[in-house]
Amino acid sequence: MKKFTVAAVTLLMTILTLPVVPMSASAKENHAEGWSGDSGKSMFIDNADLFTKSEEEDITEEIQETSEKLELNIIVLAAGSEYYMGDEQTERFSDDSYDQTFGEDTDGVFYFMDFTGKQPAYDCISPSGKGMVYYKSHIDDILDEVYYYLPSSDLDPADYTDDIKDGISCFLGQLSEYSGSESYYFDDYSERYYYYEDDELVITRNKPFKARLKALVFALPIGLIAALIYFFAMKHAYKFKSSANPNVYVSSEDTRFIHREDRFIRTYTTKRKIETSSGGGSRGGGGGGGRGGGRHR
Repeated sequence: MKKFTVAAVTLLMTILTLPVVPMSASAKENHAEGWSGDSGKSMFIDNADLFTKSEEEDITEEIQETSEKLELNIIVLAAGSEYYMGDEQTERFSDDSYDQTFGEDTDGVFYFMDFTGKQPAYDCISPSGKGMVYYKSHIDDILDEVYYYLPSSDLDPADYTDDIKDGISCFLGQLSEYSGSESYYFDDYSERYYYYEDDELVITRNKPFKARLKALVFALPIGLIAALIYFFAMKHAYKFKSSANPNVYVSSEDTRFIHREDRFIRTYTTKRKIETSSGGGSRGGGGGGGRGGGRHR
């Protein structure tokens, strides 16, 4: 009977050790909005007034060609002095500007190119939708390549328009290079997962099935090992030579109880209130905020 009990407890521990893995991912919520198929809103905005009208149109045309090719919404903003702001404000502005133009969780990227006069300049790239999967982890790499062309923030950008134009072309080339480079990304800010499943982008708070399956593969042997250790430990602990009855160790000849009396002086109960915190809560996500990232130039 004891062996049966130990075995049952061992089996129960093994089951409890395994993570709960849903066998179907079809019930998850997907926030992905995809790409509208219209590259007409993708453009270059010359707020710093660096280029002629014809040059702006040429840059916009190149952006729209890349938009069609990659199926991405793309805006490049050459920000002038009216957009002078702190680094975090720049990131929020980039996120919000993209969302207001194209909608939340659509596929695309917003590039804030800093010509505001801030020292040092802070360029920001805000990806969205599949842009989060492909580009979020490579923002520094992309800016490293683009910065080869852009003037430092202590120089007058009006004297380097050809270099800036080449920098924009480099940026678009980097989008092409990293397109499809990743298939999974977890955003700490919004606490959401971005990944591809059956060639479809999924944006959700639910952990991907493959990640859960991977956890199961690692947890199963660990659970079995823990269960075996517990089994043998319990088996050894309950393997007695004689009865566990305490009367075995007491001599009935030498010990006699003549009189028994229970006497209680006082009884009382102590109560203590456990304080709990009602504050806290996780930081919310979804849509704008927290996506953009950048570097000083």
